[in-house]
Amino acid sequence: MSICGAVRTDTGKVRAKNEDSSGFFPEAAFYIVADGMGGHVGGERASALAVETMHGVLQETQGEDLTPITTENGWSSVAGRRLFLAIQRANNKVFEMSQRDPNLNGMGTTVAAVLFDEQESVAGICHVGDSRVYRIREKGIERLTEDHSLVQQLLREGKIRPTDAKTFPHRHVLTQAVGVSPLVQPSVRLERPQSGDIYLLCSDGIHGVIDDEDILRIIEQTSPDLEKSCDALVNLANERGGRDNSTIILLSYVEDPTVAS
Repeated sequence: MSICGAVRTDTGKVRAKNEDSSGFFPEAAFYIVADGMGGHVGGERASALAVETMHGVLQETQGEDLTPITTENGWSSVAGRRLFLAIQRANNKVFEMSQRDPNLNGMGTTVAAVLFDEQESVAGICHVGDSRVYRIREKGIERLTEDHSLVQQLLREGKIRPTDAKTFPHRHVLTQAVGVSPLVQPSVRLERPQSGDIYLLCSDGIHGVIDDEDILRIIEQTSPDLEKSCDALVNLANERGGRDNSTIILLSYVEDPTVAS
């Protein structure tokens, strides 16, 4: 297994500070994007703490004899369990900090994370909130996460149309975020990665202004230079207003390391 990648983050054109955080940990085959919220310093602290905590938990649980997590499609994975535990620990840490410091009360963060496990031949995807993970395979793009948001809930219930989602007045309201309450229920998905796959993790500063087809087009135009792809997507988000912080991680998965060389 060989994974190469690139990461970019940008404050954008409107916000005074960047409340996004990212983690790029190739030694652990772990990658994460977190989009903080909470005003003043809260969002910045929440996203950074979530990244730090999850990385620490994954280091602690490496090689532990854990009960595999089983997803809706019937797949089971210890890597998925490790991600699930890590995001729950992050929720505890962020919530506890917000309770101790009145200036941080109400802070929280989204999380979208991927953990590759070579032994299990699996990619574990775990998220809370509306940061996303996509997979590009054979010239097609597929979203691997479903937003924990009010607009996604209304779409699922058939109360609004997909064409209304981008302009829905409460489209930024989340139904879940890390650290805003004592309990969180992360979504876990297990994937069998294939050589040539590209995984994309991003905050809503990217996917909120660039649709899936444009994301795919830009990556195809700039491939195989993932750094150029990241730059192009962040630049486009800023050209379209840059109203939010934007963060993106691109990962190229190669099954046989000799192919990458």
